[in-house]
Amino acid sequence: MSEPRYAHQSVSYLHFIFVLGGIGVDKQISQSVERYNSMFNQWEDMAPMPTAVLHPAVAACDQRIYVFGGEDAMQNPVRLIQVYHISRNLWSRLETRTVKNVCAPAAVIEDKIYIIGGYTRRMIAYDTKANKFVKCENLKVRRMHHSATVINNKLYVTGGRILNSHDVIEDSDCFECYDPKTDIWTSKGSLPYKLFDHGSLPLVCVSNRPNPP
Repeated sequence: MSEPRYAHQSVSYLHFIFVLGGIGVDKQISQSVERYNSMFNQWEDMAPMPTAVLHPAVAACDQRIYVFGGEDAMQNPVRLIQVYHISRNLWSRLETRTVKNVCAPAAVIEDKIYIIGGYTRRMIAYDTKANKFVKCENLKVRRMHHSATVINNKLYVTGGRILNSHDVIEDSDCFECYDPKTDIWTSKGSLPYKLFDHGSLPLVCVSNRPNPP
């Protein structure tokens, strides 16, 4: 990358990896966006985000990158959606009272982007085709710094940190699944270890055996 940074967000689309924001060498929240082209093994600077935010929920869908919420330098929640058009290298932004998430992951299922928790139990889905939000079933507890991924059109959420009934922050080993067809959360047991600020992704195993185990 051309700029050192940490606490940034990254998202992939086609053969590109986009790195957004974070904290730069000057210890300030950065608006910088860089793109890695895996076909040519090359980094390039892209149009910066209109508003610098830390810990937003980020997802890519249909030629666009969506940056939901996050917090400003004073740790205030930013009620804003920033949308980057990949082929045009242009940003737009929309202020909305619906968005109020910090340290929440986002995941895409079909045409909807799910923003899961973020110092709250609330989960909302943004319909990219209809340009509207849909309220979903709440999480069991207030959660942040967790990870989410999608397998077979179901959402799997792991770990993070939770606010318990006494408003004390605890590390979590929770493993839960959300089915958008039924709008129901179910527990899948516990992780081997408590963890937060981690990543997760689906791994597809392909076997050439006629009857794989």
